[in-house]
Amino acid sequence: MNRNAKWILLSCFLTFLTITATAQNKKDGVVIINGGARAIFVKPAVQTQELPTHPKGVVIYTNLGQGEQAYNPNSGVGIVGPDAGQLFSQWVGIPFTPKGNHLVQAIQVAATYVSGTNEMGLLLTADANGVPGKTLHAWELSNLPDFGTCCTVQTRVYETGIPVKGGTQYWVVLRTTPSGTDTYGVWDDNFAGTEGTWANNTGQGWSSSYQTLAAMGVYGQ
Repeated sequence: MNRNAKWILLSCFLTFLTITATAQNKKDGVVIINGGARAIFVKPAVQTQELPTHPKGVVIYTNLGQGEQAYNPNSGVGIVGPDAGQLFSQWVGIPFTPKGNHLVQAIQVAATYVSGTNEMGLLLTADANGVPGKTLHAWELSNLPDFGTCCTVQTRVYETGIPVKGGTQYWVVLRTTPSGTDTYGVWDDNFAGTEGTWANNTGQGWSSSYQTLAAMGVYGQ
């Protein structure tokens, strides 16, 4: 088989995968690519009436924007259960390093929904050699807004607070839940398109790479 024929076959295969994944989610305007790893909304985003505000307290880390530019509603990384009908399952972690000692009392994430069970798990974890490690606190997210809408963010609070040390890396993780193995959700990209190290787990353990960072903020004392 010559090189041109190979490229044609590869192109047809990738097109088939994209069309198949798109058909499975049954959401108008949503295109799922890379075996479920990322999602794109190809229509103009729908503006919601609720605009995000930052929780009270110290901003420990954030890449969230303001108002109608809180995050990018047209692009994000898939949070994918093993029964979501994609090639791969996927959990995602975004790291942050506090400049000083703090108590984490609130986390915000730009989490949206495509198909399956409308819920996710939100974790604050320690670092384990450059990837998410031990869970320090966990929350549940449910009734998430549709992917392609902006700009409702999910805020979870823990008043007691989780102590974090300055100069030490931690992770915010979005994952599927044991009861949501069919979930396909999206962690929307930050509006500015800021890139950095992130981690994903497709069922074979955590690995890190350099990508556009999902939108999130960490707050406390």
